[in-house]
Amino acid sequence: MSLYDSGPDFNLGIDPKKMIVPIAGITVIILLVLVGMWASENVKPDPLSMRFEKSPIKPGEQTKLFVNVTNISENDAENVSLKYGARENSEFDIYPLNEKFKGQIAVISKGASREITFIVNPVGNILPGTYTFDVNTVINGAFYKKEIMLTVQN
Repeated sequence: MSLYDSGPDFNLGIDPKKMIVPIAGITVIILLVLVGMWASENVKPDPLSMRFEKSPIKPGEQTKLFVNVTNISENDAENVSLKYGARENSEFDIYPLNEKFKGQIAVISKGASREITFIVNPVGNILPGTYTFDVNTVINGAFYKKEIMLTVQN
């Protein structure tokens, strides 16, 4: 046996050209399953979402902060707490637009959501810049936290 012999024959009677289509089909199916799994994980609704009515604002101007709380758990949620505030708490007054809201949502059904609107009012004439607002909630024992930035410009 010389160095340049082809070695043992592993052909097994299968034509490699005929195997391309089944292998390509199996590969496509696997990729579709992986993309489907990724999409199902990333398309879930966010338990907390926030947006300002207007950003940027002027130093003496107020805006509204809309907070949407979604129950993504498998059960109805009771006594959903919602805490909110500016990290620079001496710069802003924040209070709910609906005076009945006292920091808790009594019940949110599975898959349902509630929107709470807050008035964000600068205290005095604040300096231009970006300010961070934090909101957190507990839904059926799971803690969620989100932050949003408000820009103040002259």
